Amino acid sequence: MSDLPVGGLLEHLQQIPDPRGREGKRHPLSAMLAAVVCATLCGFHGLRPTVRWLRLHGVEMWHLLGFTRKPPVRQTYANLLAQIDPEILERVLLEFVEQLDLPDDTADAVVGKQSALSARPQVEIWDGKYLRGTRQGEQRAEQLLVRMELALGRVLSSKAIPRDTNEVPVAWELARKLVLKGKLVVVDAAFCQQDFCQAVIDQNGDYLVTVKGNQPQLLRDVEQAFVTPRGFSPLRRA
Repeated sequence: MSDLPVGGLLEHLQQIPDPRGREGKRHPLSAMLAAVVCATLCGFHGLRPTVRWLRLHGVEMWHLLGFTRKPPVRQTYANLLAQIDPEILERVLLEFVEQLDLPDDTADAVVGKQSALSARPQVEIWDGKYLRGTRQGEQRAEQLLVRMELALGRVLSSKAIPRDTNEVPVAWELARKLVLKGKLVVVDAAFCQQDFCQAVIDQNGDYLVTVKGNQPQLLRDVEQAFVTPRGFSPLRRA
């Protein structure tokens, strides 16, 4: 790993406000966040694997990332990430990725793939995800609503979910603000709600939703439509 990409990453991470008090700043914020990012890119997912990744690379990597002393333990990372605004972190990381210079053949391949897929519906997967290491006491862990583009496997956005609600109201508000024409929104059974589905339709989008036992009457109707002779037709007028 060269020092140029890491330096660029550190510069971007330095834009994130440090939520820690003066006594809690033993390690640079940018160094800790860069360690998590680099370890994740290397396949070390989670905070304990991040600590292990740093130990495997030794002092030279610690200095390259900006550490001035032995890197912290898992709990220190957990305490920091619980205070970081996920939307700010996501924005900064996306800005870093977008300013990277891709090799010409890689850029051409991405453009070609996008052109080939442009005629098809753009599939987005929406799902609620918990952030590991953010659970405090009896409170649930921090949760995000994540939008992922299926074709290119990239995260389009993530939005924090307040602790007093779940992902469905947040998704409903988001669907009302987005342009969904030509897009297929794929969601699980938690989103099988009339208000959310109607919001997608109102924005000229389509949805594919799982039906389970949380909507018992709808589930029975769907099952009956498939088992009754001539009860289901793919024709549009049906």
